[in-house]
Amino acid sequence: MVTEGIHKNLSSEEYHSHKESISRSALMDFNRSPFHYWAKHLNSDRPKKDATSSIILGSAFHTFILEPHLFADEYAIEPQKVLLKDVGRDAYELYKSQCELLNNTNKTILTAEEMKTLNAMKDNLFINEKAKELLTGGIIEQSYFWKDLDSGLILKSRPDLMHSEMYIDLKTCSDASPRAYQREMIDYGYHIQGAMVRDAIRVLENREMNNVINICVETKYPFTVAIYIIDQIALNHAENHYKNLAFELKKCLEKNEWQAYDIQTIGLPTWIK
Repeated sequence: MVTEGIHKNLSSEEYHSHKESISRSALMDFNRSPFHYWAKHLNSDRPKKDATSSIILGSAFHTFILEPHLFADEYAIEPQKVLLKDVGRDAYELYKSQCELLNNTNKTILTAEEMKTLNAMKDNLFINEKAKELLTGGIIEQSYFWKDLDSGLILKSRPDLMHSEMYIDLKTCSDASPRAYQREMIDYGYHIQGAMVRDAIRVLENREMNNVINICVETKYPFTVAIYIIDQIALNHAENHYKNLAFELKKCLEKNEWQAYDIQTIGLPTWIK
């Protein structure tokens, strides 16, 4: 049973299995509509969600950089495909046995090309001296569970890396340019994530932590690295937003009412001429 507080040795599986607490991603689902939250988090008949290739690569990169000692336990590299006519019976049987062995493990299988991409991303990340400095030291994957003082809900967050005065989150993306990152920040709630970590520190450690930094690495050549500091205006806006979402979610939980999209009028976007 996970209790409120800071959990230093909680595994990722244990963290995600604690369904009574609300994460940033759950609040983003509720933000889409209450029905989306119910469908993804409460419906017992919901289909299993398969990870996309981009999610698999992002998770692998996270482990590769922040928890390299776990990488071999969680990931394996797919052997290069061969044909019997090209390599002969012995080599082909060895290839088949290697494939069978991997399929019988619980490891996530990466292609050789994906592993090549991970190495290129890592090389570019650590060429960036500021990124390398930010990723050195600190506490990795510490889990926070705290009560939101407004809604009364138990919230949770699992920061990638915590320093005493800053929170670092490592992101992978197809485009790390400022404009693209800003859109992703809003769409996926990275500023909400930062505001929730800030609030967790405030409630559980009785101190302020206002420095929220995202390090973004592109997943395609030339694997560019960008560092973004989320400003206080964005964090304050995100805090108000997620607290309102938590308050509305509490009402839906109490009433067991899960509305989908409202009827509304749609016009032209502001940017059209």
